[in-house]
Amino acid sequence: MLKHRWFFALLIIFSEALSGSADDFPTPHNTEPDLSIPLMPAKEAAERMQVPDGFKVGVLAAEPDVQNPIAMAWDRRGRLWIAENYTYAESKQRFELSLRDRVLVFEDADRDGVPESRTVFTDKVQMLTSVEVGRGGVWLMCPPQVLFIPDADGDLVPDGPPQVVLDGFTVAQANYHNFANGLRWGPDGWLYGRCGHSCPGRLGVPGTPDEQRVPIRGGIWRFHPERKVVEVLCHGTTNPWGHDWDENGELFFINTVNGHLWHAMPGAHFKESFGNSQNPGVYERLDTIADHWHFDTTGKWHESRDGKANEYGGGHAHIGTMIYQGRQWPEQYHNRLFTLNMHGLRTNVERLEREGAGYVGRHQADVFISADRWFRGMDLSTGPDGAAYVIDWSDTGECHEHAGVHRTSGRIFRIAYDGLAPAELRVSKTELLTPRCLMGNGPLPNLWQQYQAGETSPAMLRELLSHHDEHVRVWAIRLLTDFWPLDTLMGPQPDAVYPTDKATYDAFLNLARDDKSGLVKLQLASTLQRLPVDRRAKLAAALVTDERFAADPYLPALTWYGLIPVGESAPQSLVEIARNCRWPLTLQWMTRNLADRIESSPAAVNSLLELAAKLDPTLRRSVLSGLGEAFQGWRKAPQPKAWPAFAASIPNPNDEAAETKKLIRELNVLFGDGRALGEIRRLVLDETQPLPTRQTALQTLIDARPDDLRELCESLLNERVLNATAARGLALFDDPAIGKRLVESYRRFDPRERQAVLNTLVSRASFVAALLDNLGDGRNGIPRDDVTSLHARQILAFNDEKLSQRLAETWGVLRDTSEERQQLISDLRTRLSPETLKQADLASGRTLFQKTCANCHKLYGEGKQIGPDLTGSQRANLDYLLQNVVDPSAQVPANYRVSVVTLKDGRVLSGIVGSRNNRTLTVQTATDSHVIELSEIESETPSPLSIMPDNQLQTLTAEQQRDLFAYLMHPVQVAVERDSSRSSSEPRETE
Repeated sequence: MLKHRWFFALLIIFSEALSGSADDFPTPHNTEPDLSIPLMPAKEAAERMQVPDGFKVGVLAAEPDVQNPIAMAWDRRGRLWIAENYTYAESKQRFELSLRDRVLVFEDADRDGVPESRTVFTDKVQMLTSVEVGRGGVWLMCPPQVLFIPDADGDLVPDGPPQVVLDGFTVAQANYHNFANGLRWGPDGWLYGRCGHSCPGRLGVPGTPDEQRVPIRGGIWRFHPERKVVEVLCHGTTNPWGHDWDENGELFFINTVNGHLWHAMPGAHFKESFGNSQNPGVYERLDTIADHWHFDTTGKWHESRDGKANEYGGGHAHIGTMIYQGRQWPEQYHNRLFTLNMHGLRTNVERLEREGAGYVGRHQADVFISADRWFRGMDLSTGPDGAAYVIDWSDTGECHEHAGVHRTSGRIFRIAYDGLAPAELRVSKTELLTPRCLMGNGPLPNLWQQYQAGETSPAMLRELLSHHDEHVRVWAIRLLTDFWPLDTLMGPQPDAVYPTDKATYDAFLNLARDDKSGLVKLQLASTLQRLPVDRRAKLAAALVTDERFAADPYLPALTWYGLIPVGESAPQSLVEIARNCRWPLTLQWMTRNLADRIESSPAAVNSLLELAAKLDPTLRRSVLSGLGEAFQGWRKAPQPKAWPAFAASIPNPNDEAAETKKLIRELNVLFGDGRALGEIRRLVLDETQPLPTRQTALQTLIDARPDDLRELCESLLNERVLNATAARGLALFDDPAIGKRLVESYRRFDPRERQAVLNTLVSRASFVAALLDNLGDGRNGIPRDDVTSLHARQILAFNDEKLSQRLAETWGVLRDTSEERQQLISDLRTRLSPETLKQADLASGRTLFQKTCANCHKLYGEGKQIGPDLTGSQRANLDYLLQNVVDPSAQVPANYRVSVVTLKDGRVLSGIVGSRNNRTLTVQTATDSHVIELSEIESETPSPLSIMPDNQLQTLTAEQQRDLFAYLMHPVQVAVERDSSRSSSEPRETE
């Protein structure tokens, strides 16, 4: 592989001996259990890779010269740096800290695709995810820290020990594959990086007090080495593992699961795969810029694997990003974004186009399709010769590596266009600038280099605000505000010191009013979060008047994010912005924010309604929607004086009349209009009305809690559909007689609603006795199997000795010790052998899933998504399933941990606490979402437990356990069970 390999092997041994690393580097060992698929030789893998006409794939290096490559970088001399990770391990261990990671350097001075040397720079680090070179040394991401190893002369020998320059990156107990990664220099001279949302952290230089640290929960961050400043540029997504800058310096990054392509707008809050933003003012988050997906989003995530999603692009997992800006490939590939699709064994291509205020990514034909089933591309990058280089982790597992890791394989491929000479370097034949956009032509590369050299001034940058190129104007704004403090995830930084630059601020106001570029306005919206709060309203007011961007998917939201703290400090300023606002969503969110504060700032809400009555009908409906969202979960609110006139001004077009009338009616009730309550009561009892209308009206009454609510709900217990809602209403009354009534009516409830009824029965100690006294076989009383361990856990939460004893007598005992759970895992592993699973009834397994799991999980598009979607999980791995089913609380992401919420009226709710604001919080139980006023909460006790209960298998026979696991592990959906000959004790699907 390497030229004169024997000679360079001696050099490597000599250099390692000098650093004291050759003799004591631990020998990597493999733990991957499935070696049924043979590892394709590197040369064959390169030759068999499908590439467009004219391209050629070569092997720069392969095992044993490179193993487990996780990241790559280029230095200014054109040398390739590789981070090898040996410490990443399977889920039961997470990291194998008896091993170490290392950094290699390959040099190919003549650019022929065959390196002359391979050097070990360091092998003294662990948990290594990234490498970058520059500013006098080497930068390594080793969560929870960023390390700097000095090497001022670039001789590949460290000048000293590693220095910790940044810390606070959490490595989660579960989903640890989301950890921080991706060090890259930006065109502005900052060091950029990425982090997944399951590894939240608090960033700062070593010694930073916790209250001064910058929170991160997924997204893109950057660090300035000289100023020692760190900031989180954008928040959210799931697990970003690749980013690059286009020729105009716009940053794009790749993500896995919930959309693959994102435009990194500073200050943006992006969608995650689940949950809500921690910032209560972020009502909606921004979505992917791609106009397509690389898998079937109708729910069949299993098609992301084994080539089943190749028609879409290969699957949901994406790694690495390269926006090609070399000159060695044909023009049609220039400025295209390339990313590696794990399950598709291919490279996806995105065409980035300006659209509205931002960008859209359009799918081009996939390229570079590997025939090697071990191919696990980790990153790709343009080399100094204009070719692309791809690092291959080379393993049979996925990014999670749940089963094990094959550490003794790895490759580096070189993809060049045959027939074109290697591209000349822009600066000189011996100097490479990163990121690649710094090597382009035009005003921007010169501007970036001048800025990094300290050769720009505010006056010079302000002159560029009138440049004919929108991208130059955008970068002038960015560089003028480069060191102005940026809001954190939760809002303005405590004790932030903002510069006083009136000339720049006035120039921004002129741009907001007069500039026609949506991208410039997007950057100004981002800049709101770098301004003192009292200077944001004026700039925002100039932005929101531009009707061209009323429906833009990004600009209205980014503008709102900058205004969130304005509502708290100066609510009347939001009213003034609303006066000329032409963006429906921004107006809706401003209304919601003001309505949230109606008790402390009623004048602002009233002023808003007065001016809103004169707005365009569409904008009036936005105000109405904002009010409805704000008051969700409230029982009473003071009525603004302007409400009646505003409500009368709302138009009711036929297609929206029902929803609009419903919302006005609900707000009238909220504001205490007795006539509205009577009208709603009549709707509930009117059997000529559609059931959904009656059900909604009943829920409105339950929220309002009129004096006759109990009587009304009890009268509806025999009416299907309505009785389920009525049962929720009866939960408000602490009377044992209600528990008896619900038990007596149990069989009258739709089977799909019975879990919700059981949740009501275990919400009060006064109801539980009636439940436990009536557990039976289903013919008499409530079927014992209907009561899950989640219900049992909630009964035990009452700490009532008599109820706990009665539970043990009538239902059973929960296993509590980890030793018992581990023994059960071992027993099941032995019992559920491949031979046993082959005998399973998959249709029965599907029915069991619908009864046991579907209340919280989706599989093949069926079920609820309270917990993770199982279709995309490691279901084929029995150990993974056993660990998560038998001991679900062993490793629990924060988003799925249960809290016990005790209400002042005696009810107890166990569930996931989701969004919260200064008035309400949301508790998601296994069957319902409850929005509760904070004033009604007695206590909130978080627990380390998962929303998924233990002992799920306790009520299943051995055959049912076999059927359930076989179904969960099956790669495709199966038909519903319809065999009437089955025992009546076995569960059946209700359709």
